Amino acid sequence: MEQYNVTGMSCAACSTRVEKAVSAVEGVSSVSVSLLTNSMGVEGTASPSEIIRAVENAGYGASVKGKEESAKSADELADKETPFMIKRLIASIIVKK
Repeated sequence: MEQYNVTGMSCAACSTRVEKAVSAVEGVSSVSVSLLTNSMGVEGTASPSEIIRAVENAGYGASVKGKEESAKSADELADKETPFMIKRLIASIIVKK
C-alpha cells in the first residue's frame, strides 16, 4: 500500500471527494482516506503521478509520503520570526530613549 499526504481537506465531504476521485483512476483497487491525519493509502497498479493528478483535479494537494516531507520540514522549521522580532526590539529601545 502506497501512502500519500493530502492537503486541503477540512471535512468528511472533502475526504469522500478525494476517495471517489482516486477510486476512478484505472489500476486502483482500494483507497483509504483519513481526514484526521490528512493521509491516504492506495493499493493497485496506478502510478503515483496519476493518483496525485486525480487528487489535484478534485481540488486538493497530494504528495507521496516520505519523499517531500524532508524538504518541506526543513523549510517549515526555519526560524523566520526571531530576526524580525530582534529588529523590532532594537527599534523600540532606540525610540524609547
